[in-house]
Amino acid sequence: MKTSPRALFAVLLLAGFPLLVLVIVVGIVGVEVYALFHSPNWALSFGIIAVPSFGVLLKTVSVFGRTPRAVHGLGVTPEEQPGLWGLVRELADEVGTRAPDEIILIPEANAGVQDKTRLLRRPHRQLVLGAQLLIAFRLDQLRAVLGHELAHYDNGDTWFATATYREHRSLGRTVADLDHAQGLDWFVRPLLQSYAKLYFTVSARVRRDAEFAADLGSVRLAGTSAAVSALRNVETLDTAWDFFLDRYATAGWAAGFFPGRLAEGYRALLADDSRKGEIAEVQKSFAKRKTQRFDNHPAMPERIAALESAPVVPPPPGGERPASEILCDAEKTLDAALLTGLIDETLTKERTDWDTLADLGARHSAREAALGVLGGRTLGDALEMIDAGDPGPLAAPGTTPPAGTAPEVRRALLGAAIRRRLSLVVTAALADAGVVRWRVSWSGPPELVVGGPGQEAVSAALDAACVADPDTAPLRALLKEADVPLDYRPSRNVVAG
Repeated sequence: MKTSPRALFAVLLLAGFPLLVLVIVVGIVGVEVYALFHSPNWALSFGIIAVPSFGVLLKTVSVFGRTPRAVHGLGVTPEEQPGLWGLVRELADEVGTRAPDEIILIPEANAGVQDKTRLLRRPHRQLVLGAQLLIAFRLDQLRAVLGHELAHYDNGDTWFATATYREHRSLGRTVADLDHAQGLDWFVRPLLQSYAKLYFTVSARVRRDAEFAADLGSVRLAGTSAAVSALRNVETLDTAWDFFLDRYATAGWAAGFFPGRLAEGYRALLADDSRKGEIAEVQKSFAKRKTQRFDNHPAMPERIAALESAPVVPPPPGGERPASEILCDAEKTLDAALLTGLIDETLTKERTDWDTLADLGARHSAREAALGVLGGRTLGDALEMIDAGDPGPLAAPGTTPPAGTAPEVRRALLGAAIRRRLSLVVTAALADAGVVRWRVSWSGPPELVVGGPGQEAVSAALDAACVADPDTAPLRALLKEADVPLDYRPSRNVVAG
């Protein structure tokens, strides 16, 4: 176990914080007792301002030592995932440390290790590994990630993390609570915040030094290029995942649907050429980051620069294949791990494939838009209004020309707005008739696919119905050919077809 003097100092500072709090509490009580016997009126005034601070200080002591929250993820055994366990054990042997006792796949783009201390027994070693990393990384990049984490074991970093984890978080909450405390603010808050800043400064330096050392461990096991590329890519994965959930995975949420193969879709998004360009732009913005005083991890550009300035280590052979290939039943396993990070309502959604999901989500949105245009009317009612020369109610609220406007001017002003709105209704009607569908596009919004008459015929019929001298006959004929009844009114229920 390698323990630096700075790490020991940080642990002593953390251990001393409750003692400092107790000294302050005892001092407050002592002053109050003394005042009660010598100046009761002053004691009452002092008590009024002391009580709020007294409560905050006692809360500080009570939260120290609480058990950390359990890791939410998918635990995998050696029997379930022999390839992953075999790789971890192989790398642990190369590092010269004991392999973990437990591996948990988590949904985040992250990895970590910890030792759970147990009375009179050796610590229980736990490795958490992000499913996103297994989806996005090559095998050599995964080796770099695992090498980094196992190096923390070998370097003794888990001792410091175990010794400080709970109290470190408790101290952070305490300092935050002091920002809103009342009472002896003029004395208690500056004293405790200064002490906390000293600890966080020392602690952050210890953790950053540990990250630099662990990075060198990842290079020894995976090579310089793999370690650098893993560091460069990992920061963008959280951004890509949030985008994926917002634009793709939840596209059919309002209609009651969710993708059946999350990992497959996320991999397809990351592999899309246009998305790669966008991710590269995100990486450029991250490249400008600098380490701040209380950061527990060095800024990624500094970590990459440190690796690139060290002697180059060539990568081991065979690292080009996808990391997910070491998993048994990879897609099912990764999906199960990713689902542990989503809300419980996800499990109530009907699962479907990506093209169907894109179609259902876009069709639901089209129906909602069409309902907003028609109100309580039917598609036939809308066409009758156009034929009667009174299409104004089809336009968006607030776009109707004032009363007394000449009919020709009125039609010209409303024409473009009505065409956009009528197009929403016709698109929803053709989608419900099976003539129009949407399919997933990993480069942008769902792609509209028009069968039957074709996109040009639909556009021409809409144009004819919305000019100054409208003619709805082409649109009526097109709708009849597509078996769309004139009494069509969209419903809000979407069914997978």
